Amino acid sequence: MEQAPNAPYEKIIYVCVNERAPEEASCGGRASVEIAKKVKDTVKGMNLPYRVRVSRTLCLGLCEIGPNIAIFPDNVWYHRVKLDDVPEILRKHVEPK
Repeated sequence: MEQAPNAPYEKIIYVCVNERAPEEASCGGRASVEIAKKVKDTVKGMNLPYRVRVSRTLCLGLCEIGPNIAIFPDNVWYHRVKLDDVPEILRKHVEPK
């Protein structure tokens, strides 16, 4: 195993897109795929001076209160995210100050 000398990204934004049976709560059943696309497209368009990775992920373990987004290394979690929330989330965590 080889440890990277530097982290390849300064931030990673995880957007849960996990889908379950229709009768079960899941982020994927609440437009999280569209949310993930909007996050990724918006970050790409920001032309940031540092690197941010947007990653679609499976279950973050909080299905009942999804869609969920987790931002690291900030260790900030958002629940019940809607498409309209994306600009505010990115403004708080990604835009240069």
